[in-house]
Amino acid sequence: MSLQPIYGQSAAADSITVDNWLKWATVKMDKNEFDSSETYIKKALILAKTSHQPAQTIKSMQAYANFLYTRLRYPEALRISEEQLALGQQLKNDQVIANAYNNMAVQYRCLGNLRLAADNMLNAIKIAEYKKDSVSLRRNYNNLASIFVDLNDKKNSLYYAEKSTQIAALLKDSLQWAKSIVNLANSEVINGQYNRAAQHLQQVAHISEKLNDRSLLLHAFVNLGDINNKTQNSREALLYYQKAADILKADPDPDFEMYTNYGLATSYDGLNDPRTAQKYYDLVLPTAEALMPKNDLKEVYLLGASIQEKLKHPDIALQLWKKYNTLNDTILNETTQRAIHEAEIKYQSSQKEKAIVQQQLQLSNKNVQLQNKNRVILIAIILIIGLISICLIIYLIYRNKNQLIELNLLKAQIHPHFLFNTLNNLYALSLSKSDKSPEVVLELSQILRYILYECNTSTVNLEKEIRMIERYISLEKIRYQNQLEINMDMDGHLAQFNVAPLLILPLVENAFKHGISKLMEDGWINISAKARQDQFIFKISNNKLPDNDHRAQSSAFGNIGLLNIRKRLDILYPGQHELKIINEEEVFAVIMKLKLKPDPGYATTV
Repeated sequence: MSLQPIYGQSAAADSITVDNWLKWATVKMDKNEFDSSETYIKKALILAKTSHQPAQTIKSMQAYANFLYTRLRYPEALRISEEQLALGQQLKNDQVIANAYNNMAVQYRCLGNLRLAADNMLNAIKIAEYKKDSVSLRRNYNNLASIFVDLNDKKNSLYYAEKSTQIAALLKDSLQWAKSIVNLANSEVINGQYNRAAQHLQQVAHISEKLNDRSLLLHAFVNLGDINNKTQNSREALLYYQKAADILKADPDPDFEMYTNYGLATSYDGLNDPRTAQKYYDLVLPTAEALMPKNDLKEVYLLGASIQEKLKHPDIALQLWKKYNTLNDTILNETTQRAIHEAEIKYQSSQKEKAIVQQQLQLSNKNVQLQNKNRVILIAIILIIGLISICLIIYLIYRNKNQLIELNLLKAQIHPHFLFNTLNNLYALSLSKSDKSPEVVLELSQILRYILYECNTSTVNLEKEIRMIERYISLEKIRYQNQLEINMDMDGHLAQFNVAPLLILPLVENAFKHGISKLMEDGWINISAKARQDQFIFKISNNKLPDNDHRAQSSAFGNIGLLNIRKRLDILYPGQHELKIINEEEVFAVIMKLKLKPDPGYATTV
């Protein structure tokens, strides 16, 4: 098939030829035939320019800038994006201008010029907000978050990454959401939120496998490896980097190979194996100095210094330290940071001014409408409403304060009650000189740590609460040995929800203390926990002595534990809960239904 154009042919034919060449460029790119791909893009760009087709010229420029960026040729990509900006301004095409600003910002960031990166990205955001272009706005916020990550600006990086993720969720596009989540994880890492970052990257890996997106999967593995290295878990990091290396063997990519080798070198350095670390480091350094963004290159120098120190090469280590400090000073100098924050303040100020103007217009319209009305009556109504509002606010503050005090008292009742029951178990084992006593002490310490240190918030993660219940049950199993059968059924994404702490424990305690403890043998307890959408259903049932048995009369179901739960549910989940108690001849059961809110640290796919 010949792709040579017939110059001077119709504009429509020239346009088709440009499209064909760009398609062939993509085909060659997918086959890693980069020289051929670039040749086709250049031909398309030249033909689009000579045939005076602005739309095709812009399309070819965008393709060429993306090609150069993926090949890590940032200065050339920047030059093409500047041409794209000039053409967009000439045509007065906001979409083209915004895309050019975004591309230039990304390229300036890779070149280490964070001030110009931030300026251009804020220009792109202004246009996207004005045009209400959610797709572009998601990408712009995402890229701006990356700039603040490079600056180690924890607050702003997380703020813009979360905005990008929120827009992606509204777009209901799994791929866009996953791209935003990768950046959100990077922002969480610099904020020290390693567990959340790892959870988000695991979700990205799951999505990329479903979409068969190799690039996204490599992003997830490389970033998961980086998190494990940062948390001193070098062996786990090695597993992720080796997964990335396996993918790259089948489908090489110089950019990912560079970061994967850097991660392997970092992992082996963390394992105090400097010789193996040096082997991978030697693969990284030449490519990194030529292609890697400067903010990442300085970390390569820092790693090299660490490896050389362990290899007893202080002179080489010192040289690398000097390179690191020099590069770090050029990237993160005070002038750069000040300029970026001034640009952001200027942007935020323009947004506020715009909002003020809109408010002034609304107020002027209202004043015109109110001229023929009785202002005295209006003011009186406003004063009355204001007075009622103030009284209502004072009442709500007072009521909430009292409820908070009552909640703390109710929760405080649980602590000694639980401890008393468990110490009784430990005392019984000690009397029999059981070998299980140390195990009970250890489990008890884990539960007490959870109660004392993790239950001081209004809510805890539901999965953690269930895990604590399982620990308590393991204590009771030690006590009852083989006399008790316990069946547990957990269903749904429990980690997705938060729940009030120590809400389930009294139900489980009640089953043991007032049911099973009275039986001599053949006791059983069935526990079920299910999460469905925003509803959590917890069921627990146990057998007991018949009501006419004299041994059952001394303790009634519904004592301190159940009363405590009823009061807490009324305060914490008004109109959003159901507690049902079933007390039959030989079986006692409790069913608790709650409407729960999702854990903000847990994100679901869209």
